[in-house]
Amino acid sequence: MPGQHRTVDQVPAGELWKPAFWKDAAERAVRTTAQIMVALILAAGTGLLDTDWLAYLSSAAMAGLLSVLTSVASEMKSPDGTASLVSQPSPPSPAVPPR
Repeated sequence: MPGQHRTVDQVPAGELWKPAFWKDAAERAVRTTAQIMVALILAAGTGLLDTDWLAYLSSAAMAGLLSVLTSVASEMKSPDGTASLVSQPSPPSPAVPPR
């Protein structure tokens, strides 16, 4: 079903619980959390000792949670059962040398 959204009834049982899916989702959440932390620290323009770490960590944790929720929602769209909205292209087949 390329290009079409899947409903909950069309998602194969257990696809959401595959380790590869959660590895993808965790990678995206960690990356998002780190990006938010760096952005907040740079945007504040203050020294590290003047930073409101609790507020920054709360914002970063919320971004990480939203990233995981987006991955779960993306799983219904993805035809290959990954945490990505974008399908991974198939690797090109090797060229056959002329004889």
